[in-house]
Amino acid sequence: MKSFYISLIALFLTAGAVQAQEFSYGIMGGLNVSKVNNALGGEFSDNKINYHVGLIAEFPQGDKWSFEAAAFYSGEGERLESDGAEQTVYLRFINVPVHFKYYITEGFSVHAGPQVGFLLNAKQSFVEDGDREEIEGKVNSSFALTGGLGYDFGNGLFIKGTFDLGITDLFDNVDFSNDERTRTGHLSLGYKF
Repeated sequence: MKSFYISLIALFLTAGAVQAQEFSYGIMGGLNVSKVNNALGGEFSDNKINYHVGLIAEFPQGDKWSFEAAAFYSGEGERLESDGAEQTVYLRFINVPVHFKYYITEGFSVHAGPQVGFLLNAKQSFVEDGDREEIEGKVNSSFALTGGLGYDFGNGLFIKGTFDLGITDLFDNVDFSNDERTRTGHLSLGYKF
């Protein structure tokens, strides 16, 4: 139920932004570096490399401010060693971030905001057999805080770097010390029409 309310808030933020007179839309894609981390700590050394691709729209609210909303497929997860065996966790999301964007100078911007991630599937594999098995007890969606930097080149091309910090547990459990949350860095290249 919590995920429903979070999604509803994101929808209202996007709907408010759509009322802007001008907007641009486009496509983007790029590289992900991700990890599934315990809330109480962990390192980024077991990161997994993957990709993302999707759609983006920007709704100017003045000379310096704008709203930016996106919907994109994102491959996430991690590689780790467990009981002497290498294990890989594969997570596939449709992420929907809504960013508040501020242009520091012409073209250069900072952005931050909430993101809802809808989990398509969660699998894991072990080196011994390499088969991917469904992870039991996964939740359907996650919520993250996001922020980053971007540069618009003025001809439609843009580049942006964003870091997502998951704040909801990916798997059903009652022990807070076992909460697993995503940490993902995105490096995106795109084009706005």
